[in-house]
Amino acid sequence: MAGLGPSDLPDQCVLVLNAAVDALDTIPSLAPGLLGAPERAFVSAGTPALDCCNQLTVNAAPISEFATSPLELGSGTRHKQQFRQNSVGFSITITRCGPPSGLELPPSPTEQEAVAEQTNADAWALWNYLWNEERSGALFSICNGVFNDRLAPITPSGGCYGWVFSFRATVEGYEAP
Repeated sequence: MAGLGPSDLPDQCVLVLNAAVDALDTIPSLAPGLLGAPERAFVSAGTPALDCCNQLTVNAAPISEFATSPLELGSGTRHKQQFRQNSVGFSITITRCGPPSGLELPPSPTEQEAVAEQTNADAWALWNYLWNEERSGALFSICNGVFNDRLAPITPSGGCYGWVFSFRATVEGYEAP
């Protein structure tokens, strides 16, 4: 996407959200009995509140410049350069409701295994689907700089389980009019 203005970043977040929905929607056909993307899916202004609905969110942060290699043309002269590479971090957060669902505390192993099966499928679908989208150039491009940093589980709390997938991509900036 060419840099056009301030709406570039929100537009990129929507593209990432749509790819995440597509990734999760592959789950029911590949693992019958498991859920696809939650109905509650949106771009968040920052780290989402984990109110423990089944939800999928995307937010952008941090934003920085890729470092110049010490041996690269222009090293040590960043202040004189007329270009930069913007590194935008994206976080995809998927949460699911799980035990405790009733009065039995702690949750039974069967309840915990069921939520683990769903949330692990969510994580693995995001990791693999988005990598394939990056590799094909449909979502950013591995040639232009995209780095899948990590996929980490959130700490279960109050029946809320899930994962956060963090990655960085080069996003073109724009010039002020």
